[in-house]
Amino acid sequence: LASPAHSLLAPLPAGNKRLQEMLQRMCRARGAELCPTDERYCIDNGAMIAQAGWEMLRVGQVTALDQSGITQRYRTDEVEVTWRD
Repeated sequence: LASPAHSLLAPLPAGNKRLQEMLQRMCRARGAELCPTDERYCIDNGAMIAQAGWEMLRVGQVTALDQSGITQRYRTDEVEVTWRD
């Protein structure tokens, strides 16, 4: 960190508690304030979800609309990977 008064920790890395601790120490040492993103927003982003969906579609893994649903905390690391050998 150079010498900002505030440091904002963006959503995906903000969920990493160890990273938050390290940055908090760095900010304190420099007289800055760490402003981590609210945990509600520390989830997978739309681009990652869209890529997982594209890869599924590409290999013919589809879900009928009436069989699909919405999962607010969709985690791309819990998707069964069927598009790699």
